[in-house]
Amino acid sequence: MPLSKFQLAIFLIIYFLLITSQSKILNTKQIGHEECVYRGRCQFSEKCESRCGPPEFTDKTTGLCMLDYDDYEYRCCCTSNN
Repeated sequence: MPLSKFQLAIFLIIYFLLITSQSKILNTKQIGHEECVYRGRCQFSEKCESRCGPPEFTDKTTGLCMLDYDDYEYRCCCTSNN
């Protein structure tokens, strides 16, 4: 039984909302309650290691490639490992 255009649109909206809320939960677990300092666009976390290191950040800073919810682009999130 094929879906109507309206049913398909509703399905896609619900799917997008579920994916977005799930990624927010995963990102929160990854970095805890620390704030991100965003440094440039990325596709993989390996690229963020150099952007989140000395001299601007300490050796205890972690760089993760995460979705910046302000502009919905992936950016390096630099956060402290205290």
